[in-house]
Amino acid sequence: MTDVHFEVIDGVAVLALARPERANALRRATIAEFDETLARIEEDLDSRESVRGVMITGQGPRFSAGADVDELSGTVDDVGFDDDLEALTGRIARLSVPVVAAVEGACFGAAIDLAWACDLVVVSRTARLGLPATRLGILYNPVSMGRLHARLGSVILRRLTVVGEELDGAAVGSAGAARVVEPGAAREVALDLLSRASGVPNAVAATKALLATLDAEDFDPTDWQPTRHELLAAEERSVALKSSRESLGKNQA
Repeated sequence: MTDVHFEVIDGVAVLALARPERANALRRATIAEFDETLARIEEDLDSRESVRGVMITGQGPRFSAGADVDELSGTVDDVGFDDDLEALTGRIARLSVPVVAAVEGACFGAAIDLAWACDLVVVSRTARLGLPATRLGILYNPVSMGRLHARLGSVILRRLTVVGEELDGAAVGSAGAARVVEPGAAREVALDLLSRASGVPNAVAATKALLATLDAEDFDPTDWQPTRHELLAAEERSVALKSSRESLGKNQA
């Protein structure tokens, strides 16, 4: 029995949490399987036998209920779960192709971490989002909080954690933290966005690496000038520029 269903659709690698009988809750085996699957995708990207993007979703009506409480001890030993999750979200953030989460239904706790490690979250307006850390008597992983603060925004994060509100997808989308769609459409929209992705692969990879350093507040623009100059002179850029000129010419005709 697998915790993560993997398939490729129209050039998009689709990873779906596959524990619907447990509301797609994340156990450490789930995180390990997810990480191993992404590692294989990275190997394919390195060999250029690659997909153009990755979609992360959940089977059934929910994205995920978060950490599987049956695996948590309620002691400091639970930091191991946090460490495993942080390694996975770090891999997602560093992946060299666009990664989009498609969120329907419940998305709680660790599942919010998983979704907002992606480049974009497509969320149903009726999805239910919650971060019950304070209700459970814990300080959420500071590394995760830093990333969520940057991606969800301070106001939304305070509502979820300090006040303990449960928000719908529309509320999160109104703050600019997700693209909101009608119920049942998140997976279709995410797949369509990724299947039409047209960025030059090495430019996308470099941009994602740059954004990762900005997220980590470890940014020195001079470090990025050699990569910028390399991309400006790359053959792929010449091909893309030629295609763009031809397209512009047709539109002006």
